[in-house]
Amino acid sequence: MKTRKNIKEIVLTSFMVSLILYVISMVFYVDSHINERELEFEKFSKTMAQYNQVLFFSSKILESEVSKYDAIEEGNKELLEYQDSGFYYYNDISELTNIDIAIENEFHQLIKEMPTILPDQDVMYYRSYTSSLTAVDKKDANIEIEQCLGRRNCSLEASQRRLSDRILISDPYKNETGEVFITVSSPIYFQNIIVGDVNIDMFMSRFDGASDVHVEKKVINGVTFYELIYGKSSMDGKFSYNIDFVADNSTVYVYKVPVLSIVYSTIVFFFVIWIACGFILFRFKELDLNKIKLSEAESNIVQDQMTGLLNRNALESDDFKSVIKEKGASILAIDGNKLKTINDTYGHHVGDEAIKQIAEAMKEVFRDTDYLIRSGGDEFLVLLPGCKKDNATRLAERLKECVSQSTFSNYSLSIGVSVGVAEVMENETIESAVRRADEKLYKDKQA
Repeated sequence: MKTRKNIKEIVLTSFMVSLILYVISMVFYVDSHINERELEFEKFSKTMAQYNQVLFFSSKILESEVSKYDAIEEGNKELLEYQDSGFYYYNDISELTNIDIAIENEFHQLIKEMPTILPDQDVMYYRSYTSSLTAVDKKDANIEIEQCLGRRNCSLEASQRRLSDRILISDPYKNETGEVFITVSSPIYFQNIIVGDVNIDMFMSRFDGASDVHVEKKVINGVTFYELIYGKSSMDGKFSYNIDFVADNSTVYVYKVPVLSIVYSTIVFFFVIWIACGFILFRFKELDLNKIKLSEAESNIVQDQMTGLLNRNALESDDFKSVIKEKGASILAIDGNKLKTINDTYGHHVGDEAIKQIAEAMKEVFRDTDYLIRSGGDEFLVLLPGCKKDNATRLAERLKECVSQSTFSNYSLSIGVSVGVAEVMENETIESAVRRADEKLYKDKQA
């Protein structure tokens, strides 16, 4: 029963300790995790904001270049021979207009003068809606014009509300190699007609943790909310830490860092702590029990079970010897009077009560620091550290009075004791001093 109680106590205590440790560690871990994700999203939002500005000013510059034309003319193919070889055309160039050529020239000049802001993965390009021209900023760039349709980034298909800030942002989508990217666009107007747009394909793989994000799209009152959820399922978006970024007048990104999923994914850690704490507490409990058992065993070696006094083994302890050597001592040899008569008349159980009566009187007369020993039967020894013989003699008389004045058993019996007193002399052994005290005891008993 006691073992079952100990196990229950260990389980409950280890559970509470492990729960506290788990909660503390989770607070620090979740805080660190959220800070890390905030930095990721901040990098994404800053890049998006920077690209918005670049495209806005680029489209305005390109518009300014073509505003001097009166109309779109056909058949200006000769001018293409002077174009920089860094520009590549992905469609038939036979349909290019003078507007296309002017924009292409200005785009090329703009790219030359613009500080490098795009990493190698991202591509900036001009896309014409009056011909098949597409001009890009990098050699061997891989773009897919067909992806315009249905991706929310075609200026021709966009509503006036979305075009009011001159920024269009596509849905996240994959290219032919399976890489996810977002296209940011800005329209170019000629005489209130959209003739093309300038774009940046922003590859998401360069943002840390992007591979662990899945996107959920929601449209509310004409505004598209993209929930970038750091996790593998929609449930990860529940009970999450949210960060918002308004990308344009119709696009909002909501980055969600799930808290519950972090807890779920680390719940095994809690059980590991619980088991570890339980094992440690079990070991400590086992050590405590062993100490108690050892203490009880040591007490049994030097303690008399009937009276609670010490037995003769106490004379061999190092503590006892060092105290006697340091302070000196007096020794009292004590013996019960007429105990045999009590045993013969009333029985040994009454004789045992007589022995206990003597022991109780000894505890009352002597100090807690004195050594009270039952040496056998009704024989006792008292060792008084730092006590001279005169004081020991007075204590012996007090003990005699205390024993004789009290009664025991249902028969209201009393008993007397004889006492012999000896002081341990310098360089004398305890055994020798005890023999001298016994001799004095014998004389007292004969008196």
